[in-house]
Amino acid sequence: MCRLLGLVSAEPEPLPAQLGSDLSEFTKLSDHHCDGWGIAYWDGADDLVCHKAPEPARRSADFEARTAAATSDAALLHLRKASANMANNLDNTHPFVAGSVAFAHNGYLNPVSELDRLVTEVGGRDSTGDTDSERYFNLVLAQLRRHGPAEALHIAAELIADRTEAMSLNCLLLTHDALFASCRYDEKVVRAMGSDPRTFELRYRADADRVVVASEGWAQPEPWRMLHNGQILQVDRSDLRATVHTLR
Repeated sequence: MCRLLGLVSAEPEPLPAQLGSDLSEFTKLSDHHCDGWGIAYWDGADDLVCHKAPEPARRSADFEARTAAATSDAALLHLRKASANMANNLDNTHPFVAGSVAFAHNGYLNPVSELDRLVTEVGGRDSTGDTDSERYFNLVLAQLRRHGPAEALHIAAELIADRTEAMSLNCLLLTHDALFASCRYDEKVVRAMGSDPRTFELRYRADADRVVVASEGWAQPEPWRMLHNGQILQVDRSDLRATVHTLR
């Protein structure tokens, strides 16, 4: 499965300074989550910037250069571990971006054909790659036309869970105003597929200067707080307010 890392801070700073050891520990996970890396962030001109490549982050000079050059107060990072039969190419590499929204997913949804039908039914955009993740994003985008981000994430997840085998719908959604982290996975499906549900835990750490949210992998119980299954964390860029929505 993939790994997620998100940040909202009080002031724009280079990502290595913002994240410190969190960034290096995250990067180490690419020894296993080795099928691509990506970052999306709001830059000094308030433009949404995205860089990604279908290669291991730890062995990528471009990853090191791009993260070092990224000065921002709001960002998300993704390490990809490709699902079976999913090509390792740029179209399939997270995050996916549309206008002022970026999205990264950790999980597995099947079948893709049913996701395509769902996207068509809600009037969503066509996918350019092969992944379940991009189709999930397209469902979220369709819901964003009528709902706020937290509700859009919830509705998209409900549609998918009703129609597919959804191991995990964990994701990060970065908008102009906030970062959203959604924790949603099906423990029965996870165990049936031979995985440990703890793999899909999300935690967040909040202090006066920044809020960081991360997949399981290095985040310890303290001072990290658990984002429980079925919850969506919203972190506002304007004031770092962290709100946990429980929508199911």
